[in-house]
Amino acid sequence: MSDFVLPFNWDDITFNASAPIAGTETTTRPGIGRQGKEMKMTDTVEILDIGRGAIKSKLVFTGEVAGGGAVGPGRVYKFVDYNRTVTARFERDNRSGSKRSGSCVWQLEADALYQLDDIAISSRDSSTFYVSTFGGVPVRLTKDEFNAERARIWPLGKIEVEAEAERRRQAEAERIKRDNEIAEQRRIESEALKELNEERAAEIAEKGQEKVEGLPELTGTSKQIAYALNIRAAYAVKHPGDAALKRGTTAKYWIENHRSILFNR
Repeated sequence: MSDFVLPFNWDDITFNASAPIAGTETTTRPGIGRQGKEMKMTDTVEILDIGRGAIKSKLVFTGEVAGGGAVGPGRVYKFVDYNRTVTARFERDNRSGSKRSGSCVWQLEADALYQLDDIAISSRDSSTFYVSTFGGVPVRLTKDEFNAERARIWPLGKIEVEAEAERRRQAEAERIKRDNEIAEQRRIESEALKELNEERAAEIAEKGQEKVEGLPELTGTSKQIAYALNIRAAYAVKHPGDAALKRGTTAKYWIENHRSILFNR
């Protein structure tokens, strides 16, 4: 009896390299993602660890709650311009009723940049992560790498942000300059006023307080009265006929309540 041989063609046979071999367990093996970021691959599913959470196949990000709700599950922001983001809402809330455990699930989009805030990295601590999903592959970036990607994608947005920052810097410099000029003017006025008050105080101590028509004399020491009379005179120019001009009869009243008018004319 002759042997029966089936027709055989090697070209008709295909192999699935990722399929587990019969009698073996599927294992997780380390791999390296784009830009050297360490990833894990289980069969054909890529996993990118993000703190205690992870981005798995089809760009599904799971943010874990840790520390009894102290940290996590996180917040996800998608960049739509160099300095503008939109909040990505989670698709599933798998947290417990008390929200002290569990996770939330976000569906990320391909070809985008994401900032992930308040991601649990331990039971007490959280951190911010930066992720790109170009080509549908999640890659964890450093902050510098992330900013470089933003600048590459939105160069005009970067220019606008830098121009606005320069405008704010110049405005702040102008404000500081004005404040310094005002402070110097007040210092000069204060020194001049001090000298004037000393002269006037000496005159009041020797001759008594001069009469001002329609206004009461002030009580206090000669130095207090000299200072208060200058304050009241400036107040009368700015608020003629105001009731306070007759109601304020002590030097203390004018000094405590209206001395700023000498520097705000």
